[in-house]
Amino acid sequence: MKTMVWMLPLLAALAACSPKEEAKPPAPRPVSAIQVGVATELGQRQFPGLARAAQEAMLTFRVSGQISSLPVKVGQKVAAGTRVATLDDSQYLSDVTRLQADLDQANADLQLKSDQYERILPLVESGTYPKARGDDALSARDGSAARAQSVRSALQRAQIDLDQTVLKAPFEGRVVAVYPEVFEEVRAQQQIVRLLDLTELEAVIDIPETLITLVPLVGSIEARFDAYPDVVLKGKVVEIGTEASQLTRTYPVTIALEQSADANTVILPGMAGNFRVASVNEGEAAKAIVVPANSVRPLEPGKAPLGVWVVDAATGKVSLRPVTVGRVVQGGLQVTDGLKAGEWVATAGANSLVEGEVVRLPGAAPADQTPVAGAKS
Repeated sequence: MKTMVWMLPLLAALAACSPKEEAKPPAPRPVSAIQVGVATELGQRQFPGLARAAQEAMLTFRVSGQISSLPVKVGQKVAAGTRVATLDDSQYLSDVTRLQADLDQANADLQLKSDQYERILPLVESGTYPKARGDDALSARDGSAARAQSVRSALQRAQIDLDQTVLKAPFEGRVVAVYPEVFEEVRAQQQIVRLLDLTELEAVIDIPETLITLVPLVGSIEARFDAYPDVVLKGKVVEIGTEASQLTRTYPVTIALEQSADANTVILPGMAGNFRVASVNEGEAAKAIVVPANSVRPLEPGKAPLGVWVVDAATGKVSLRPVTVGRVVQGGLQVTDGLKAGEWVATAGANSLVEGEVVRLPGAAPADQTPVAGAKS
């Protein structure tokens, strides 16, 4: 008992000297956000992409038959209107000849029936012939006219089929594939020749959702391809995708490119390259602040005023700010009032944020959560 009494002051002293740890603050949770109206950020990035022909065509016959000639080869450059394949047209030519003869006969019969009606009509009107005879003559003339029209339509169809036995290039391009052989029987719509127009190129690059609202501000694009790293092609944005990939959360953006002027450095479809923004229209940035549609929410449930969660880049705190929304544009909704270029807006998880909550912006390093010692011993 004496020993226990003696140890109590010692335990109390040790407890007073032990350090007290402060409570560990919760780590700021990361949040998806975009910096609105800062188009220069696009110019600091490079995006990979593959070249493709801006115009291509799979040439096919609209009629079936046996190929009689196939004068083009893979890699050959052809002008618009060049004959690339022909079918044996003997059967189609025979149909045209037969129907032309039938039409001549039908026209002759129509002329005969018309003359008969013209002779009978005055006699019917004078009462010499009964009205029934005039009706019979009229019916015979109209029937002959209908037969002539039917044969004429069949002849036109046969002439079109005859013309379709010749396959021509619809534009200037390069042959990249020839599928059948000469004397081979082919059916209608079977692939014959694949033609690419290499004078104009396109490429599709994937832009992250944090940058997609800035793409309309892009002025020009520069492209360098791995095959010819010293060749720089100029391009421009021609199409902006409106649906993000479920896997990568990126949007497809189509770039139109000018082909290389040097015949020794022609960029071919399928070549890989890197794309960089060469110029941006910064002057329009402040006038064209756009936010994704999912970042806008009512200030109060069920009421009209809208707002967005703005993230303070210095403190990481969020605040719900009222904004005025304009029209729907590529990339989301235009904000006409309430935001300034350079501010950060939360784009995902906005419904779970609370006023004053501390979050972490994309690319920011996690905060140091090392425990801090309290009292000294």
